[in-house]
Amino acid sequence: MRYSGRIFAISIIFFFHTAYLIYYFYRDGHVDIVDLLGYPLFFCIAYWAGLQFDKATFYSEKDMITNLYNRRFVINTYEKIMSLAERTNSKLFVLVIDCDNFKHINDFYGHHKGDLVLAMIGETLAGSMRKSDIVARWGGDEFLVIGHYKEESGLQTVLQRLDDDMKNLSKQINIPIQVSIGSAIYPDHNKNLFELIKSADQNMYECKEAKKRFVNSRI
Repeated sequence: MRYSGRIFAISIIFFFHTAYLIYYFYRDGHVDIVDLLGYPLFFCIAYWAGLQFDKATFYSEKDMITNLYNRRFVINTYEKIMSLAERTNSKLFVLVIDCDNFKHINDFYGHHKGDLVLAMIGETLAGSMRKSDIVARWGGDEFLVIGHYKEESGLQTVLQRLDDDMKNLSKQINIPIQVSIGSAIYPDHNKNLFELIKSADQNMYECKEAKKRFVNSRI
């Protein structure tokens, strides 16, 4: 959670209360002790007000179930990420991650357990990626990851790690969790966020269909 609201509120209160004391000191030649005791009181009030602002900002950018970033944060932040990539002449990868059997989990284990699975998938994704990468819940059982792209082999390593981590999570909680992952590269495939997500989404569904064909071929 950021401290910008608290810092701003305390700074404003400190400035105005100090200006008030200076004014009355030059006017009357002294400052009452009651006015000096106003500092801790106003500090507490400013801290509380700033904290409410910081909380509101924090939860407006976070998904309540997974505690990951939400769709709003991704949309609002993408321009900054894209500008940084262009300034450094670098690329980005966009991953769309879908839980294949989430409807079955909800139906069989219940919605409370389904929410818990989403939270644990989110925690696993956040732990698997770098701190500089953006991990978000895009909606439903779909997650989004945006990170800096160096080379194809590096991306394949990320995809393999995510797949392995999901298998380990499935064993850990004893619930079958399967995910399909699609990727798109900025600016190779597109520069627009929604077009990149559309490309990654299409790749993800191709991955999902390939899994179904493989399972059916073994029946």
